[in-house]
Amino acid sequence: MRVVIVMLVLIIALNAEEEKLGGQIAIDRAWIGGDDVNTQGSEIRRARVSLEGKFSPKVEYEVEYSFTGKNHWKDVNIDYQILNNLGIQAGNIKEPIGLEALNSSKNSAFMERSAINTFMKKRKLGVVVQGHYVDGKHHGTLTFGIFGKSLDKLLAKKRDGTSIIGRITYALVHSRDSLVHIGASVGKTKYHSKSMKYSTDAGSHLYNGSLIKSKIKNVTKTKRVGLETAVVNGAFSFQGEYVALKAFNQKDSYDFDGWYGQVSFFLTGEHRKYKVKTAKFSRTKIKKDALQIAFRASKIRLQNKKHNPREKIDFTLAFNYYLKKNIRIMSDYTFAKVMKPSTIKEHVLQIRGLYEF
Repeated sequence: MRVVIVMLVLIIALNAEEEKLGGQIAIDRAWIGGDDVNTQGSEIRRARVSLEGKFSPKVEYEVEYSFTGKNHWKDVNIDYQILNNLGIQAGNIKEPIGLEALNSSKNSAFMERSAINTFMKKRKLGVVVQGHYVDGKHHGTLTFGIFGKSLDKLLAKKRDGTSIIGRITYALVHSRDSLVHIGASVGKTKYHSKSMKYSTDAGSHLYNGSLIKSKIKNVTKTKRVGLETAVVNGAFSFQGEYVALKAFNQKDSYDFDGWYGQVSFFLTGEHRKYKVKTAKFSRTKIKKDALQIAFRASKIRLQNKKHNPREKIDFTLAFNYYLKKNIRIMSDYTFAKVMKPSTIKEHVLQIRGLYEF
């Protein structure tokens, strides 16, 4: 199966136009100390290569492979622009639920996503239809998608659920550096009796284990609801989300939810770039070098099989230095606290060198 995929990629590359080869390398170093873990370590957090191109002005493709992590095949898809404001995308793509999850990690002010990321299923094989409405400063999107298992699980012959996801957004765009965004998303996934694990760590991939976790057996379906908002005013930006998930098995149902709120500011005057057609953020335009400071608070609530609560809250302060538009040094300090079932405190200091090409 992998040979077939490689052959398809070669065929695509030979028949495409305006090809672009890219990728990223991220190297992390972390120091972790507290009630649960005292350790330090380094790792190659990400090593990815991608190929983008066009078959025609209306048909684009993207293939991205990761040499790190559990899921090696990232964005592997074809995008067809049916009309100016209507497109369809098929392949291994992200589920259209949540703003943070849809934004690329390359464009984040933080080294890791917030705790609510445990409720997101990342990329799966599916089809998405997205429409874009515009009336002067008013922009809206409506997205609908159907998903199965991921490409990695298909290759490994593993089972997964079938999802139906919808997302609607509205943005009042005053100018390139001034906007207000709101959105909502809903999703339903059906499973063939699957054990589901939800967990979150102290805010670092180098943290070994989970601060809190819950495992529910024989899950037949889950329902997710998400609310999102973002504000950009020049160099300042705010972003926040709330996600609720309900899991069902043959005997009972279980409730999980979480939220985060974050602010960021470019000390050198840059601003976050918003893509109105897809209602998400893209790479910030850097002229020479740039300095950014950001702060995030997040909380997540889980339940175990006996409905006992599991709660964690964390606070992260980030400082980023952009040497160039494609070279960045990131630093995060995170304080994480488990409030239930017992009190545990962790401190995490980490740095990252990120290079994009």
